[in-house]
Amino acid sequence: MNTFYFSPGSCALASHIALAESGLPYQVKKLNFAEGEQRSEAYLAINPKGRVPALVTDKGVVTETVAILGYIAQAAPEARLAPLADPFLFAKMQAFNAYMASTVHVAHAHGRRGYRWADQETSFEDMKNKLP
Repeated sequence: MNTFYFSPGSCALASHIALAESGLPYQVKKLNFAEGEQRSEAYLAINPKGRVPALVTDKGVVTETVAILGYIAQAAPEARLAPLADPFLFAKMQAFNAYMASTVHVAHAHGRRGYRWADQETSFEDMKNKLP
């Protein structure tokens, strides 16, 4: 049984949708970020990064959206979530997923969590203004 860790409103949604579409057995564990559950000792033992998503499988833990999406597609080939038979098309799909995760998502995060990249409050406003 897989265990999927997520927080509502987070980037874990894409992996959650893929997991639901895959037909793989899983249970969900919701983390409350407002209460800091992602920094709890119990969760950091699962994902030392303190982020979601995380997928606990029978082989170990997979983190990061792009990796989880690829894992799910390969673990449930009958669900046809990815072009697994064509390495080029699979690579194109992974390139898109990586772009979304490393560029679009990061740009969006700057608007809400500028404190990750800067220390001065004035920088936070600049990041929010740049987001659109």
